[in-house]
Amino acid sequence: MMLTMLMAQGAADIAAHGAAYAQAWGDPALAAPLADMAGHHAGTLADAGHHSATLLAQAAEPGAAGTAQATAPATGGGAISAEEYARRVQQLSTGANQEEQLGWLATIGRHFIGVFQKGGEVFLGFVTGIIPTLVVLMTAFYALTGMIGEERVHGLARRAGRYALTRYTVLPVLAMFFLTNPMAYTFGTFLEEKHKPAFYDSAVSFCHPILGLFPHANAGEYFVWGGVLVALLELENRGVVPAGYHINLAIYYFIVGVVVILLKGIVTERITRFLAAREGVTL
Repeated sequence: MMLTMLMAQGAADIAAHGAAYAQAWGDPALAAPLADMAGHHAGTLADAGHHSATLLAQAAEPGAAGTAQATAPATGGGAISAEEYARRVQQLSTGANQEEQLGWLATIGRHFIGVFQKGGEVFLGFVTGIIPTLVVLMTAFYALTGMIGEERVHGLARRAGRYALTRYTVLPVLAMFFLTNPMAYTFGTFLEEKHKPAFYDSAVSFCHPILGLFPHANAGEYFVWGGVLVALLELENRGVVPAGYHINLAIYYFIVGVVVILLKGIVTERITRFLAAREGVTL
């Protein structure tokens, strides 16, 4: 039906333009037949458009029988009124019908964009909550480092690096606390070459356990702890876990992190010593 309408439209336009040119060049014998042809195709176009509108209106009605007579009770004749036609078209274009027709595609699209909308809500919570606190914490601890003095902090780092127990516990904690990531690894300059790989392994493994208590230490990766914190706060609000449970978990996270970096430092130091001996390298 659409193809018929397009062909009729094209033929009517061509005939109308031909009649106009024939009249302009003074050839009435040619102009008259072309004008009649244009009128004939225009009538065909009108009939096709009327028939298409009738079919669309019948399809919009769930109980339509596929004939014009199916709409007779509503309009009193073989055709429907303009108001009824508009109502049925609007009914077809509602979101409920579209979702019903698209089915699982609409469901996937709704849930897909819903993930990003939820992420935007979480980000908005960070902007109004943790980010200002984080900026104040970073400013405060950088000021504390400046007041203590870098020389004193470096002296403490040298003393902490003498023994394995403090070298892989106190030193990484001080490095992350005062210098933050990634400047924390510069504390390795106070150690012997054979201890530097193990110190780096300990320090880099402590980037996340410190976030629960001191988020300024690794602000660029706060989302690691922030995602856990959002879930914990939701559980606290619903009464699933006790109030303040996220603080206890942050403390446990910190303690477990210290134990893990001690074990990793000792193991990495021995691996470094073994590989250096096998390759004949003196550290």
